[in-house]
Amino acid sequence: MNHLVSLNAQAGELEKILSGVKTMLVKEFDPAQTTMHPVNPGDSLYFLRDKDDCAMRVKATVVRVLLLTNRLDQDLSHTLKEMQPRLQLTEDQYNHWLTVKPVLLVEFDAARKIAVINLKPEKFKDRSSWIAVEEFSLIQELGGINERCNHDQPTYPPFQGDGCSGQPFA
Repeated sequence: MNHLVSLNAQAGELEKILSGVKTMLVKEFDPAQTTMHPVNPGDSLYFLRDKDDCAMRVKATVVRVLLLTNRLDQDLSHTLKEMQPRLQLTEDQYNHWLTVKPVLLVEFDAARKIAVINLKPEKFKDRSSWIAVEEFSLIQELGGINERCNHDQPTYPPFQGDGCSGQPFA
């Protein structure tokens, strides 16, 4: 399964992922939806710079998924602190995730740039969570740049690195 993941641009998450510093994300877990589109090792994550972005530029592969429930023997605060070298959470992000239970910790590797894939914004009304997608042709904007997407968003500098060779960053 493929998952579209909107990142936090203010926290510099995409840059941290590309540099290899950030290798884990926190995802809200809804037990009522576990059978719909679970995140599993081997799944692909496609990153959007933020929830208003419509251009996928980076891909990674899920290697491990940890479920943290609200059981008494699981201290979320301790686990987030322990995983902080992989999570690279800001203080605001850390405080937010302390209030959300249960959560998934999703570890990934091999983050790399891909050729830009522009998405149809009308296909994604709610971007508050990850979006599971089997076939990108159903959501891909054909042709040039999508003018309806990011019309009020700032222009970001191009990524540094190895271009779109598909090689992981060192």
